[in-house]
Amino acid sequence: MALSEDLKISDAMYRLLNKIIDARVHFPKEFRYEFASDIISCALNCMKYIRYANSDMYPPRRADNLMRLRCELDNLGVLLRICQERKFISVKMAADITLLLASVGKQATGWYKKTLSDWERSTGKDERALREYQYQLEYFAKPEP
Repeated sequence: MALSEDLKISDAMYRLLNKIIDARVHFPKEFRYEFASDIISCALNCMKYIRYANSDMYPPRRADNLMRLRCELDNLGVLLRICQERKFISVKMAADITLLLASVGKQATGWYKKTLSDWERSTGKDERALREYQYQLEYFAKPEP
């Protein structure tokens, strides 16, 4: 297991977070604090899920953290698209941010698929079985083997 800071996905997310922070100064005053803070919070949640997924070696929990990361990335993409449509950020900055967001999304999806294939190979069960197992972990004390 590598340190989270050494991962390409973590580096790309860090660069994306810096781009978002840099773009914040161009927001109109009424959106600069609350709306921009929501975007930054969403990006920080993405960083958190990357760390959680990297530190957890148990495939169901890792897959869960990666799925949460993918959902946060979708939310972040919507918020950033709103910023671009309302012209809070320039076209060039929007293009840079979109490229970084796409890079992080592709890496997260690849990591998720790799986690699923490792789970299937080690247990002989498919993704549906993994989802059922995660459900049991979340809502019941002891999952069935």
